[in-house]
Amino acid sequence: MAAIQADVEAALDEKEYLPGFADFSHFIASDHSLSIYRKFAVLGARNLLYLQAELQLLEINLQELDVEDKRTIATSSNDLEKIKVEKGARSWEELKEQADEGNEKQAGKLRIIYRIRKLMQEYEEALLRRNEVLRLEKPEKSPFNAFKTWFRRRPPVLWGSGFRLLHDEEDMIALGSQDEPDRMSALMHRCLGYRLRVERETPRSWGPMYYYPVERVAFIVGLISILVSAALLVGAIMSLHFVKPMGIRLGLVGIFTTLFAASITLLTHARRIEVYGATAAYAAVLVVFISVNN
Repeated sequence: MAAIQADVEAALDEKEYLPGFADFSHFIASDHSLSIYRKFAVLGARNLLYLQAELQLLEINLQELDVEDKRTIATSSNDLEKIKVEKGARSWEELKEQADEGNEKQAGKLRIIYRIRKLMQEYEEALLRRNEVLRLEKPEKSPFNAFKTWFRRRPPVLWGSGFRLLHDEEDMIALGSQDEPDRMSALMHRCLGYRLRVERETPRSWGPMYYYPVERVAFIVGLISILVSAALLVGAIMSLHFVKPMGIRLGLVGIFTTLFAASITLLTHARRIEVYGATAAYAAVLVVFISVNN
């Protein structure tokens, strides 16, 4: 009885959405990271295979007609027939005219050509579209977990075939940018996420939902990056200024250079070659400082 009363109250609440696809679509639209859908990898491959097989069959049929025409030109004792076949093979206008005049053989060839033209366009468009789909990345772990938790609540969000949405989790893709957070951002989400989270007004049936402002996290990580870079540079120069033995100086250069490379890897999305370049420039500055102050 309580459950029925709750359903009635939800139905009368203007802030609640129609259960099912309407409610689910509002949940997905509430944050861009929740734009997660099926890739249909198997169906996509199967569709391309069917198109490919149909094109291959048409290709075989056209080749058979070409061989038959070639044989006619080479062996027929009817000169008029040979000339007509050769004209049809060399001239598009002649091929179409013969087909319009009722030549069933040429009409059949023309139908195959038109079918190939249409199917080839469909096949190439399907290939290009599938290529774009395959470029899409898998969902990021954190929003995907939120997506799964919300979808698998009770009662089920979708019924019928829609209930199988998460039947194969490896078949899911995400729209938009899905860059994995750097290690520092991920650490902040785990350790300080509770303090950074922002609660949005959502339907009561969704339960409490919190969102993490990416801009705020990026600003804090950027500030930390600047402070760490400055500290490593100033700390290295001060250490090299006060330490005179060359062996210890070289050891300090190695230590600070390693720390600098580690900080870049930890705080940024820099690629390996970018880490090498920045580390080499940092080490070069320290070496020049040693040379000048030797």
